[in-house]
Amino acid sequence: MYKKFKIKIFALFTTLIVLVFNSCETTELELLNSPNALSPSSSNIDFFLTSIQIDLAYFFENVTEEGMETTRILHMYGPVYENAYAASNFNDAWSRAYASTIADVRTYTPVALEKELYTHVAVGQIIEAYMMTTLVDYFGDVPYSESNDGVSLNPNVDAGADIYSNLLDLLDDAIANLNKDEAKPLVTDLFYGGDESKWIKLANTLKLKIYLQSRLVNEVESKSGINAILTSGNYITSSADDFQFQWSSTDENPDSRHPIFARNFIEGTGVTDYMSNHYMNELVYSKSVPDPRLRYYFYRQSDRSAANTVEQACFGTLPPAHYGFVIPYCSLDDGFWGRDHGDDGGIPPDTSLRITWGVYPVGGNFDDDSFVPIADRNIGLVGKGISPIMLSSYVDFMLAEANLTMSTSGDARTYLTNGMTKSINKVMDFGSGIADVSLIPTSSEISTYTDEVLSLYDGATTPDAKLNVVVKEYFIALFGNGVEAYNTYRRTGKPEALQPLRKDVTDKFIRSFYYPTDYVNQNSNASQKPDVYQKVFWDTNADSGFIN
Repeated sequence: MYKKFKIKIFALFTTLIVLVFNSCETTELELLNSPNALSPSSSNIDFFLTSIQIDLAYFFENVTEEGMETTRILHMYGPVYENAYAASNFNDAWSRAYASTIADVRTYTPVALEKELYTHVAVGQIIEAYMMTTLVDYFGDVPYSESNDGVSLNPNVDAGADIYSNLLDLLDDAIANLNKDEAKPLVTDLFYGGDESKWIKLANTLKLKIYLQSRLVNEVESKSGINAILTSGNYITSSADDFQFQWSSTDENPDSRHPIFARNFIEGTGVTDYMSNHYMNELVYSKSVPDPRLRYYFYRQSDRSAANTVEQACFGTLPPAHYGFVIPYCSLDDGFWGRDHGDDGGIPPDTSLRITWGVYPVGGNFDDDSFVPIADRNIGLVGKGISPIMLSSYVDFMLAEANLTMSTSGDARTYLTNGMTKSINKVMDFGSGIADVSLIPTSSEISTYTDEVLSLYDGATTPDAKLNVVVKEYFIALFGNGVEAYNTYRRTGKPEALQPLRKDVTDKFIRSFYYPTDYVNQNSNASQKPDVYQKVFWDTNADSGFIN
């Protein structure tokens, strides 16, 4: 059954490849066979590479929303952490990692090495490293050394720390392969167009991420590793090197639009998702000027908030006692119609009223104050969005954290400045083709915003307080990437004062997700976790009272 599914996905994206990368060399694909079903000697390795790149894009989208929801970037239904997510939520991501990507990499690597296709090998190694790092970060100990080894039908888990160590070695090997002369270049590179130097920068950036992620358990090695990468200068520093997947605007044969766009903008049904009241409040009201990215992130279908209990059940009610009157509750003004963290109420007739995704990153509309409800899917960039997996702005925020917590090279304030600037520029450039010129933030407005943040940073009297300023801005830049938000929140405990669960007073947080049901049910050596409060190896922070 899985192979049939993969054939469909692979066939659909043949058209996407032509549309998005029409400069690439044309290849033929025999659709009667899945690459997984071919023997290594008879298969075209470029088909494997195309397949695993597409798998990575879907893998990222399979896991990123849960990360955004738990950290209040998006609305999480909840109502409590124990039942916020079913174990089945991650079946597809798990399958893409183990049954598809790693299986493909294991199959084609020996043949690619024999044919001296070293870049092909390296790309597979880097994608494997990203997926496995994410699985460790989301689930803890997972199978690795015994997975897809051709022997173990029920692979045992490896310790997360051991997997991290192995992945650092894997990334070093990938860099070495990228520095070799290979027999022929990649036919299709959906991320970097065959530029090996960019893949090397990504590999080093993923190493930097691993070092930062594990700093609580191995600070000496983390500091040394990050400083070595900084000294090399060979990591992602510019938006030209951003690691992102570009979706297209094609919605039939195949539907290759951004998955979030495809799910939300369906003709005749209105939008699907709710935005987070907490996150919108940060962008709209937390500073003296609105965030410059606001109109690019969100599109308002209405200029008002709910007017009665039919439209919103909490209308006119007092906030829960643990909210008080400072934390945003129920709804915001001016059409920023979202939901509170853990609000699992029913769906009222608000699909043409609630605020929705904007142009960045999913390819929707720029908010031009027209307040026209979404009537069909032919809006904005029509789904031609991106999956922002690792951006240069993220790297600056990570380096600011490293400097404040480990005294690594550089200056945290400079990193903060660069991170904000790169993020704002990227978002505004992304939506420039459809933005209302009269509503584009001016350079003066942008300076006012960044200067205010820097003033808050300068006024913070401790490294911990400065880190809170940094991470709050990092979260704003992370719209579209819940992987780094989820990791950063558990690692740093920042940003502080996130909106608590509406229904329940708790001093706990989801420290890792339940193992996928397919894994637990089909592997005789697997057992489910007792709860979602089991910490991953790098999380040495307090079990309770640290984040909620």
